[in-house]
Amino acid sequence: MKIDQLLARRPLAVALSTVLAASFTPYVYAQTAQDDEDTQEQAEEQGQAEEAMLDRVQVTGSLVRRLEYESISPVQIISADTSVELGQIEAADVLQQSSVAAGSTQITNQFSGFVVEGGTGVQTLSLRGLGAARTLVLMDGRRPGPAGTRGQVGAFDLNVIPSTIVQRYEILKDGASSTYGSDAVAGVVNIITRTSVDRPVLTADIRAPFKSGGEAWTASGATGWNFDNGSVVAAFEVYEERPLHIGDRDFFECSEDLFFDQAGNRIDREDRSITRGTNLSGCSNLYANTVIDALTGVRYIPSPDGSTVGLIPGYRPRGNRSYAQAPQAFYEDVLNFDFYGDQQVIDNQERQTFFGKSDLTIGNDIRWDTTVLVNKRETSSARFRQFFPIVGGATSPIAAFRYAGSPGFVAQVPSGIAQPVMPFRSNQNIEVDYRYIATGLEGAFGGDKYWVWNLDASYSRSDGDYSSLGIVASRSGDVRFDRNAPVLNYFSPRYLSGQGIDELEAQIGQWDTGNTVYDQSVVSAVFSGDLFELPAGIAGAAVGAEHRRFSIDDQPGALSRAGDLWGQSSAQVTKGDDHVTELFGEVEVPLLAGLPAIESFTVNASARGFQYDSVDDADEVWKAGFAWQVIPSLRIRGTKGTSYRAPGLFELFLGDQTAFVSQLAIDPCIQWGESTNQFIRANCAAEGIPQNYAGGASSATVISSGGQGFLSPETSSAQTVGLVFTPTFADVSVSIDYFEFEVRDQISQLGSGSILGGCYGSPVFPNAFCNLFTRNPANDPTAPFAITNVRSTYLNVDKQLVRGYDMLFRYEKEFGFGNFELEGQVTYTMEDVSQLFDSAQASGFDRIDRNGDIGRPKLVGNLRAALQRQDWTYTWFMNYVDETRALELNPVTSYFGRPDSVRDIVADERLYHGASVRYAQNDWDIVVGVNNVFDADPPVVSSGVASRYGNVPAFATQYDWLGRRAFFRFSYRF
Repeated sequence: MKIDQLLARRPLAVALSTVLAASFTPYVYAQTAQDDEDTQEQAEEQGQAEEAMLDRVQVTGSLVRRLEYESISPVQIISADTSVELGQIEAADVLQQSSVAAGSTQITNQFSGFVVEGGTGVQTLSLRGLGAARTLVLMDGRRPGPAGTRGQVGAFDLNVIPSTIVQRYEILKDGASSTYGSDAVAGVVNIITRTSVDRPVLTADIRAPFKSGGEAWTASGATGWNFDNGSVVAAFEVYEERPLHIGDRDFFECSEDLFFDQAGNRIDREDRSITRGTNLSGCSNLYANTVIDALTGVRYIPSPDGSTVGLIPGYRPRGNRSYAQAPQAFYEDVLNFDFYGDQQVIDNQERQTFFGKSDLTIGNDIRWDTTVLVNKRETSSARFRQFFPIVGGATSPIAAFRYAGSPGFVAQVPSGIAQPVMPFRSNQNIEVDYRYIATGLEGAFGGDKYWVWNLDASYSRSDGDYSSLGIVASRSGDVRFDRNAPVLNYFSPRYLSGQGIDELEAQIGQWDTGNTVYDQSVVSAVFSGDLFELPAGIAGAAVGAEHRRFSIDDQPGALSRAGDLWGQSSAQVTKGDDHVTELFGEVEVPLLAGLPAIESFTVNASARGFQYDSVDDADEVWKAGFAWQVIPSLRIRGTKGTSYRAPGLFELFLGDQTAFVSQLAIDPCIQWGESTNQFIRANCAAEGIPQNYAGGASSATVISSGGQGFLSPETSSAQTVGLVFTPTFADVSVSIDYFEFEVRDQISQLGSGSILGGCYGSPVFPNAFCNLFTRNPANDPTAPFAITNVRSTYLNVDKQLVRGYDMLFRYEKEFGFGNFELEGQVTYTMEDVSQLFDSAQASGFDRIDRNGDIGRPKLVGNLRAALQRQDWTYTWFMNYVDETRALELNPVTSYFGRPDSVRDIVADERLYHGASVRYAQNDWDIVVGVNNVFDADPPVVSSGVASRYGNVPAFATQYDWLGRRAFFRFSYRF
């Protein structure tokens, strides 16, 4: 089923045939015959008329050209100049902090060390919390390709956009697959760049937190050449962001349990380890400096009094006590280290960008524009991880845990099989080269009717190297992978404590480098013009076709492909390509005008058909909308339609990956008696697992792969309805829009940790997560209760639904003391459903509405007030994030045997303030300001409530981690 199948789809065929037939229909109004003189006059003016035809505007959200910059769909416009006064110095700052995005987790540079789609350092945009893969980013109406590293590249990386060339950002806030194709499920962002630069300009931007860490600076320049028949723009930008370390902020450097009694007194366990009384005390940052007897579960820790019990000098079994065992709970494990403060939470990043753009007129009626974008990004990440090999030896009761190459080696624990836990570096270096070129021709047809044509072609290529410091399994001394015993003494305090981390790295560490190339090419043709004239105005239409080809080739490093990286998946090549052909059409008809309570009433309908090479059947989407101008000051608008997203290349072709993961790394039921999560305690107990279960020496096999052959495309529906109020009696405008999006058969991958956590960490047990792994029974002769395998692959999950309201308002008035502006944007989410399986219970929850959960606030908004007096502009701005909470948790729980303990499950609301002053002259201008004026820290929650950096929810990207900071911009025009 190819092109002929597209045309056979009934809704699309009807839409296209209607547009094509109507395009050759004469205007409805009567036209008189012209005499020879009039004909000659028209001929002389024809060239000017054809050039004027090209001057109609095309708004984001529609392909139909129009005389007025007005859209039926809700569109939010953010000016680049305004963003400068808010201290937003890059595209990611502007877009991710907009209210339509700020209500959900955004992939930013603060995900250092986490596995994210696109690789470390990528910055993407997710509208409505529906995911970056469902948000389409355009540049000047064209689709640039994604950028990033590893096998999961699929979304556009905002790092490639140089802020110096941006004129404005246009955010289309409804589904738009019928207009722009696949991926425009949650909406579209169109980045409009500058078409001319009258004078060369150099600009410097600086962001300087009052506390160390997170500094950033930008140096940029732009120039242009204007001609009689067009213009050329060239620009460069250099950007650097310094890392933010754990030790740079109080709320990061010491992870605490944060539990209380009913009177509000802290009841955290006491630290009675060797760090007691030092500045490292009481912080649960990194678990290491421990040796576990892999068969008995006994854990040997450095003895606080220097005594020795067992086979390791200076170590003894830990004597931790809960409140059920002692009046004061305490622990003796070593959970903090002096080097841990050097771990990064925001990566170090450097970028260099070149941008060029030409816009030329050929003759009187053809425009030719070309855009070239070249970007290089370098990101480095520095973190720490645990290294906990299984060390066997001659006294092991299991023959498989004896070293063939070191028959005399003996592990220093009574059972003969040990698991020492040591710190190890987990560093990454990323380098991505991105190229994008787009060109297009645009012209007008001759004749009485307005009709223009547009031919576009673009190509982008992302070529990225990713290097990570890994542990070579075959020389790790882990008896499961290495036939030889450890070269270094893993039972020495030097390596257990991290003092010898450099020697450990030299012995077992090695950098492993992979490469990812993602290519995309797009060719499209659009024909747009007038159909016929009605009493209410001229009906317009657009028809066209587009063909896209894209391919990915991810070549993991040699160690990764060989499966020789300890604690990491073996990764095979991810390689594949796909292409799609689309036919589309759009009609806009003014039905009524000039009637009581109907100043105008216009309807719009669009449809698009898809044929992907990777999908057996063709499909189509549609959208219909209306705009009703009730009176000059009141407009009502609405849209309803469907969208479509075919599986991405990485979702289809992700190379088979097999990982042998320690039980300690994935099983939440290990030592579940010490867990602060009530569901883990209850569900692991229900499984019959002892509360002191140690996990055993065996590994779990985690298998993951792409979904080629069984993944289905996602489908979705979206609707909006709203009103725009622009009263004549006041200089104010207000818009309120209701939105509702539902994505069905959503494509997702559930990682091994998420699968195990979803099974045991959910209020409903058992659930569908529990079907995705296998656990040995209690009577297994060698490894009772051990996880044997986990099945992690891409699959179609049930649905995601989000609905709520957007509000935009603006007030502007000229007073005697200056021009005053007040504007704001607010998004209120009413429902935020994420259902992985066919019911809430199967998904592991009593409820499926996650609205108001941590990282998903119900209400976000911002406000800006500005006063311009001659050369001065004074700006005050605010960002608001609503309170969130762990919805499935009760604040009253048991804490290490103490009932009726209280934990903090609420991330408090935050209101951030900023201020700036701008002074503009003919040749130069300067902006000086402060963000987070009152230095508000991000909210904190208790242990076990959410994934945390220190005490801060790690995935709640709405909160400010940098603190009070100054920003500065200076521009000089030559």
